[in-house]
Amino acid sequence: MPLVLDGLNVEWSDVMKRWIATSFADEADLRAFNRAIHEGKSPRASLADGDNGVGAWGKSTVKGTGPCVALSPHTENFNRARLVRVFFGEKYVDCDVRDIAPEGIIDLNPDACAALGLVPPVKTHVDWIWL
Repeated sequence: MPLVLDGLNVEWSDVMKRWIATSFADEADLRAFNRAIHEGKSPRASLADGDNGVGAWGKSTVKGTGPCVALSPHTENFNRARLVRVFFGEKYVDCDVRDIAPEGIIDLNPDACAALGLVPPVKTHVDWIWL
């Protein structure tokens, strides 16, 4: 029997999750990546310092490209073609999955942060669900 959430039919296996949210692809993250590149690090190594603003499947994650998240591919029911709804307080935003994050972390791009009233850098708890 599906659960009805805000007018959506949701399977019980897709119940709400509470995870730590961090931000990615914000201006400071992009500057840190570019600084590492200019210091001679490889693009792959520079990702340890910042973010290049390009998701794992080639789509932009920077401000102005729409709300998106990064999740671990080991996340239950992971499917990069699905949307997620992220809740913070009384606000929520629907996001597509464009990048990969560590397990148990949901990374929010600048547009997702703005929709939730968060200002990067972010480290807080949010609730989220697959749509």
